[in-house]
Amino acid sequence: MTLPVTYVEIHSPELQVTQRFLAATFGWQPQAFVTSDYLVAPHGDGAGVDTGLTASRDGQPRCVPVINVASLDSAVDAVQANGGTQVVEPYEIPGVGRACYVVDPAGVLIGLHEHDPST
Repeated sequence: MTLPVTYVEIHSPELQVTQRFLAATFGWQPQAFVTSDYLVAPHGDGAGVDTGLTASRDGQPRCVPVINVASLDSAVDAVQANGGTQVVEPYEIPGVGRACYVVDPAGVLIGLHEHDPST
C-alpha cells in the first residue's frame, strides 16, 4: 500500500518574512498550532494538504513532505532497513500524535507522523 504525503512543512530561516509573502501572494492565513512559533495554513475545502510554517532549526530553507504512518516505530525501522537514517528523535505533539524526521540514502529530509489524539 502506498502511503501518500499528507502534510507539507516549510522551514524558513525568516519565518515572518515567509509568512507575509505567502499571505500576500497566495492569500494564506496561517494560524498558530500547539505553539506560537508553529503555524498552519489550512488547505480549506479544495484539493491540497495543510501546510506548516516553522523556523528552520539550522537556518536552511526547505520544504519537507510529511507522511502519515500507522506506527512511527515501525516506519523508522523500515527507513533504517532500507538505508535511511533517523535524524530527529520521535517527539510528541500534544493532542495530535508523534513525529520525527528521517533522511533517505541520498540525504532527502522526510517527516513522519503517527496520528494519536490521546498523546
